[in-house]
Amino acid sequence: MKIIHQRSSYRLLGLVGNGQFGRVYCGVHRKTGQLVAIKYVHRHSLSTHAFLRELHCLLSLSHPNIVACHALEHAEDGRQLILEYCAGGTLRSHMLNPLSLADILTLVSDVLRGLAHAHQQGVIHCDIKPENILLSYCGSRWRAKISDFGIARLVQELPNHKGSGQTGSPAYMAPERFYRQYAPTADVYAVGIMLFELLVGQRPFTGTPTALQSAHLNQPVPTVDHLSKPLRQIINKALEKLPARRYPTAAEMLADLQQVDPLSAELTLPDRAEPIIYHPYRGLPTYSLTHPVHHLKQYSATLTNGTAADSQTLIACGPQLSILQPPSLTISEQSLDGPIQGIYSHKTGLLVSTPYTLWRGSTPTALTPLSHWPTPSLVAVAPHHRWVATVSPSTKQLTITQLRQSNQVPARRPLPPDLDINQVLALDDGHIAILVSSKQAGSQLLLWNRQGMYLTCLDLGITLRQLTPMQQPHQWLAIDVNEPHTVIILTLKPLRMTRLILDICPTFMLDLPLGYLFSNREGRIQLLDRDFSTIGGIQGPAAVTAVTAWSSHELLVATWQDKPTGVSALHTLDLQDFELDVIF
Repeated sequence: MKIIHQRSSYRLLGLVGNGQFGRVYCGVHRKTGQLVAIKYVHRHSLSTHAFLRELHCLLSLSHPNIVACHALEHAEDGRQLILEYCAGGTLRSHMLNPLSLADILTLVSDVLRGLAHAHQQGVIHCDIKPENILLSYCGSRWRAKISDFGIARLVQELPNHKGSGQTGSPAYMAPERFYRQYAPTADVYAVGIMLFELLVGQRPFTGTPTALQSAHLNQPVPTVDHLSKPLRQIINKALEKLPARRYPTAAEMLADLQQVDPLSAELTLPDRAEPIIYHPYRGLPTYSLTHPVHHLKQYSATLTNGTAADSQTLIACGPQLSILQPPSLTISEQSLDGPIQGIYSHKTGLLVSTPYTLWRGSTPTALTPLSHWPTPSLVAVAPHHRWVATVSPSTKQLTITQLRQSNQVPARRPLPPDLDINQVLALDDGHIAILVSSKQAGSQLLLWNRQGMYLTCLDLGITLRQLTPMQQPHQWLAIDVNEPHTVIILTLKPLRMTRLILDICPTFMLDLPLGYLFSNREGRIQLLDRDFSTIGGIQGPAAVTAVTAWSSHELLVATWQDKPTGVSALHTLDLQDFELDVIF
């Protein structure tokens, strides 16, 4: 008899990762819009007994530092665990940037709290490592949550069960684990390895699985003199070879860790990042204007024969456009009805938005009104100019106007009155996102389709501003409002937030062919490659108001000096002139 399975209550948004026993997806509940992690386990990759053990472990645990299990679904060829979704990714990805001692102590304390609860419930995790620690932004900080109980053991199994094989991660396994012995102290040992790695930047033991086994069994923990004495003592006790000499419980290790003062011990951390050298720019302005520049946009006009004209740079100075096509700089005589907010170019023409009007034209010097709205609004235009979305912060209303169907009535939708509206984004030709924030919940993304149907709300937790599109679809760079040195890479499919800690507090961000550019208003520029490693720094001209890529290796930087007469200058920076760790 064929078993008929009901359609899943969750819609898949994207693959998050692959594990030893299955795949993990990001999903959304079809009715409530709640984001979840869906762990799909094929029936042949994990025995029913092992699956039921993991399910039992998850259902018996309820703690803010352990990933929660919401539901179980059956599919035709497997099972799906519906789990709490953590958009911050893994602790391993969080370690791409050196963490402060305060952050390390906080996150490790989170792990120990979760383990203490699990041990009290008779559950031993058996695979604690950075890849199995997920992060979620909650209560103004990143919170660590233990995940993946796939090889966990129950204390009641231990007297008659020593395991059916060596499972786990050898780099984090206690000595007795190599002999298939399980105890809560083995989890404490794994936390000790992880704490050492976070503090020092590398694990105490490395090598092949065989070499790691020998090291865990025989080699002493390397002495790290630059760590404070309390930290060395905690690590050494957690990493004792004999379980009886370790911390007997995670709670006792947590108590000692909480005695460490991160402020007094901060200087004991090794400096793992090379200081950035900012090479000075010594050039002179190539062009000047009499008004501040707020937007720079590359634009290629389409000629009447269908071919593309030479690339131009459009310059927004208040309500006027200027056109830079070396060697000439042309200032349009047309003055629009307000400061220019956005410039949207496409092969169909040029669109320019102000707080009140959307303008269009085949050339930047001859724009005509296309759409008008009565109150100052934030604007987003679809990539192929099919529609425009406007959001009025004062009236809290979203309006979507179809640009190719002039007879269609615009869709108007009210927005929650208690939210601060920060930005409106055209995700693609079919979807709109509104970035809103509140003191209690941080930032949220309200998602709509182009017909005006509300889809869902994504709670980010963290407060973000200035979402800047990346070359990859559905990805943005954003600034953390509470940590201005921190940039968040926000990915929507699936939802993920990756943290970058910079040497500067950026105001301008660009996705370049060689990597990523971040600049502050003082002209200090930090460049990162595609792996987010710093490739150099430039001390450019001060008082920056706008930055754009001018070619594959050139930047156009606009500055403003309001004294003595008020002059906006345009500078050309050739990245090949600076000592950067990159091959052009």
